[in-house]
Amino acid sequence: MFRYIRPIKLINLFICFLVFLCCFHYLSANACDFDVKLKQVLKNQGFHRNITYGIVFNSDEDQCWLYKDCVIGLDQTLPHGVYANPDELSTLRRMRKLNAVPKNRINTELPAEHSYPTTTYITERIKDCKVYLWLPVHARYHLATPGGGMARNTIGPPKLYLRCPDERLEMCNKDAARVNFLCNGSSKEKCSWKELPYTLLTDTLVWPIPIGNMEHLHAISIGTAVVVAVGSLYLIKAIHEHKLVTMAFNPYGARHD
Repeated sequence: MFRYIRPIKLINLFICFLVFLCCFHYLSANACDFDVKLKQVLKNQGFHRNITYGIVFNSDEDQCWLYKDCVIGLDQTLPHGVYANPDELSTLRRMRKLNAVPKNRINTELPAEHSYPTTTYITERIKDCKVYLWLPVHARYHLATPGGGMARNTIGPPKLYLRCPDERLEMCNKDAARVNFLCNGSSKEKCSWKELPYTLLTDTLVWPIPIGNMEHLHAISIGTAVVVAVGSLYLIKAIHEHKLVTMAFNPYGARHD
C-alpha cells in the first residue's frame, strides 16, 4: 500500500505545477491590457503656444491597479521650426509646475533654416488612471523668401513610457518593450521603462508660421529709414527745447547776472 503513496504524490505535484504554469501564462498574457488613449492639442495663438496632453489609462476601473504609483514619460520630438526654451523649462522645474527637460542643446536664436529637430522629455505621476501634461513651445523665425507665404511645422505624437516602483510590469506581455529613459526631469540618471502602445484621438498637429516676402524688401527698407530719420529729428528737437527751458529757469544763471 505504501509503495503507491510516493507515485501519487509525484502525480499531484506534477498536476499542481501544470496548473501554476497555465495560470502564470494567462496572467502574463492578459494582466496588462494596455488600453491607453492620448489627446494632443496645440493651444493659444501666435509664436508662443502650449502643447497639451490628455492621457487616459483603461476605461475599466478594474485595470487601474496596474498604473497606481507609476510614472509616465513622454518623449516629444519637435521639428526644426519649433523649440522648447531650456531656461523656461528650468524655471518651471524649480517652481514645480512642470517636470520637463530638453534632450539636446538648443540655440533659441537660430532661424528655422539653420536649426534642427530637438527632443524634450516630460514626466509626471499617474493619478486615477489619468494624466494631464503640457509643454510650452515657441516658433522660430523663417528666412524671407520671394512671395512669402506660410511654413507648415508638423509636430508628431510623442513616444509614451511607463515606469512603476515594483516589478508589476514584468508580468506584461510583449506589447510593452523595455527601454532606457530618464528617471525624471531633474537629473540625467536613466531608469528602465516600458514603451506602451496607445491610441491617438486627435489629428497630427500642424503649426503654420508666416514667412517674410522678399519682394517687399525695398519698400520696407525705405519705410524703416524714413521712420528712423523722422524719429531722430524729433528727439533732437525735443532735447534742444528742453535745454532752452532749463536755461531760462536756471537760478544760478540769474544770480550770476
